[in-house]
Amino acid sequence: MAEGPRRRWVMGTGGRYRRPTAFCTALTVITVCAWSLPAARASAAAKPSVVYVSATAGGSGDGSRQAPFNSLSSAEAASGPGATIVVLPSPLSVAPLDGGIALKPYQTLIGAGPSVLQQHGSLTAAPRITNSSGAQNSGDAVTLARGDTVENLEIVNPYRGGIYGLNVQSARVEGNNISGANSSCTVGFVIYFPIPSTLTNGWAGIMVDADAGASSLEIENNYVHDAACSDGIDLRASGTATVRAAIDRNKVLRLAEGTTVGSVLGIGLQTRDSARLTATADSNSETDIGSSGADCEGLFTNQTGGTLVWTVDHNLFGHGIGGASCNGGEFFTGQADGTQSIRISDSLFYDDPGDMLEENNLGTGSTMNMTLDHVTVAHTTLATPAPAEPPIPAESFGSFTGHGFCMSQFSTGPEAVTNFRMIDSHFSDCLSDGIFAFYANLPGFGTGPGAESALDIENSSITNVGQYALHWVNYATLDRLQITAWRDTFANAHGGAMLGFDQAPGATTLAPRIDLGDAGSYNTGDNCILRPEMLNAETIGYNVTLQKDWWGTPLGPVPSSLSATDGAIPVTPFLQAPPRGGCA
Repeated sequence: MAEGPRRRWVMGTGGRYRRPTAFCTALTVITVCAWSLPAARASAAAKPSVVYVSATAGGSGDGSRQAPFNSLSSAEAASGPGATIVVLPSPLSVAPLDGGIALKPYQTLIGAGPSVLQQHGSLTAAPRITNSSGAQNSGDAVTLARGDTVENLEIVNPYRGGIYGLNVQSARVEGNNISGANSSCTVGFVIYFPIPSTLTNGWAGIMVDADAGASSLEIENNYVHDAACSDGIDLRASGTATVRAAIDRNKVLRLAEGTTVGSVLGIGLQTRDSARLTATADSNSETDIGSSGADCEGLFTNQTGGTLVWTVDHNLFGHGIGGASCNGGEFFTGQADGTQSIRISDSLFYDDPGDMLEENNLGTGSTMNMTLDHVTVAHTTLATPAPAEPPIPAESFGSFTGHGFCMSQFSTGPEAVTNFRMIDSHFSDCLSDGIFAFYANLPGFGTGPGAESALDIENSSITNVGQYALHWVNYATLDRLQITAWRDTFANAHGGAMLGFDQAPGATTLAPRIDLGDAGSYNTGDNCILRPEMLNAETIGYNVTLQKDWWGTPLGPVPSSLSATDGAIPVTPFLQAPPRGGCA
């Protein structure tokens, strides 16, 4: 019996293979396949499965490969749900397709030809689109609908966003090159504080909002760059929305703060109300973010309720541009009882004019958990370092933050729980403290007891800093404090003390535990405390355990290098030799 035609199988949703029921059309480098869709997704059966559009086409095209449309509006009108819209490359000397496009459910908008992410100058033609006016589609170049894919487009100078969606349920945005976004400087991301105040950001190159239902997003391998008033990638969840997002291998570069907004973000996440946002971010970079005096952020979160979980791996932040509020990563609970968990691993943050990392818990009854695992922080450059003991400010927390700390942890308000853990990580070359952590009640930011703070540092190093290596201050009534350190190196602190644990006049800590020296507990001690320029350790109002640590000599610390007021610093027995055979 003669063999029948061989059936080809293709990957479908959920990793399952299925049989194609339409056709595949080969383009220059990519292949576009259009499959028949379930009847529920195909509202216009007579419309073509694949529509072509080109900036160089004539005015009489029918949307075929041989006679493409010459406008995005024609492609939008001719395509039904589930269709593929192909943007053909055009010479860079030709104006991009204008007017933006609002996709229908389950459509694929794809640029033909080589990857638009190729090195600048290597392409002579590209599938280019824009939306130069706010009259159509709110000024966005691409408006997402449910289940859409947008891939391999070069989006240039849109009036508002490059790609935007609201309650899309699912979407994939991959391999796009977006430059000059938000030429109108329209406000997008709004940052909320505990006091009646907000800070605005420009609309993002890629932004997705959700206020109801469940959404699943893939934002991968995009290049968002060179904009005068635009964030890079922003996700916002509010109301009752539940959002899961993968934000991987994106490059965010050279974004400036607009003159009419107050901040610029590389990648920003936000939850409000009872929304939940769970995101992973692997192998992204945010470099040259900011402009003169800018409040620039590489990674940023803001909560006024809900739950936010962000797992960050292999992130690179470099060369923040701006003033004291410029950060490599700022994670911020602003109001209400939000819960936030941030984990950053195998990442590098370097060269920033403010605090490199901030964990700011300003909510009431809110919880923040932040973990650094194999993270390197280096080189903060702010011209004005912090005072050795920052005073309580009259109206704001500005005097506490933005002093070139490697890491700042700040919490305020009743029943706020703030935890920080540092594992196998390294801080160095920061202008002020390696870690400055504190609790305070400030005017307008909530008052009352019930708060808890914790810091745990394991197998890490904090070296070559302008002031303290590790510095804690309490300014209010704190229920519980726990600070532990195990197998760490604290070295070369050039001001203040290597280790400082202070309680301001009138402040109270109901249940303190500061253990850096094996006070009968698990995993403390074996630390190296080396080469202070002034004091090894100081305390005001606390008992601090520093036993079974190495002080650079078998004789232990010089007694005059320890300062205790209304507290004690037991150091004996101390180690007679470096732990683990050496210090980091």
